[in-house]
Amino acid sequence: MHELAGDIQYPLDLAGVFAFAVHGALIATRKDFDFFGTLLLAESAGVGGGLFRDLVLRVQPVAFTDLGCATAPFLATLLVFFSSRAQSWKLGWHVADAGALGMFCVTGTVKALDHGLNSPASAAIGVTTAVGGGVACSVLAREIPSSLAWDRDLYVVPALLGSGLVTLLHATSTLRVATAVAAGLLAFALRLSAVRLGWRTPRSAQWRRVGATSESASLPDGRREKTALSPADVRTAQHR
Repeated sequence: MHELAGDIQYPLDLAGVFAFAVHGALIATRKDFDFFGTLLLAESAGVGGGLFRDLVLRVQPVAFTDLGCATAPFLATLLVFFSSRAQSWKLGWHVADAGALGMFCVTGTVKALDHGLNSPASAAIGVTTAVGGGVACSVLAREIPSSLAWDRDLYVVPALLGSGLVTLLHATSTLRVATAVAAGLLAFALRLSAVRLGWRTPRSAQWRRVGATSESASLPDGRREKTALSPADVRTAQHR
């Protein structure tokens, strides 16, 4: 087993669980959930990705057996729910979320490799570990997951970068604590750069042709404004 899995994976996992749980709690308080609803979203965001990883690997889910993984989302809920300024700490939350993304994509990939999965499957498990909790949280909150929407800053791509680098390091027998941390830091840096610079994935050709969700309309003075397309308009444009 890689020394990363034994020596530093646990504290990294706890830090990542807490950071992701904060993100879930922020979504819940923004939607005016009560304390238990906030705790539910914090738990799903914090441990959802790791739970999926462990189920796929057929190991006992850490989320159900480790006290730290249960405590971290609870502490995140207390921090966010009882602070009137939590929503204003955007920079700090972005940094924490990017850090958790970098940690989880690495530790998830390492754990998959340790259980004998091949490189592509291990990278997929690493990405899912990093983004799965956020997807579960968004579904519970009835939102489109930011990792799946074209108009959100890069999220899956940084996780894929970190996971892919770990599998490459493993294939070349150079996977060590230092190199794994470097892979996580690169994922972290790419995510923060995407937030700072607004980097996004391309939109599908179909929706580029439709013109997103708006079209130009003429005003009496000759100016143009953006008006929302109706579902019928979208279907008509799609079949032209």
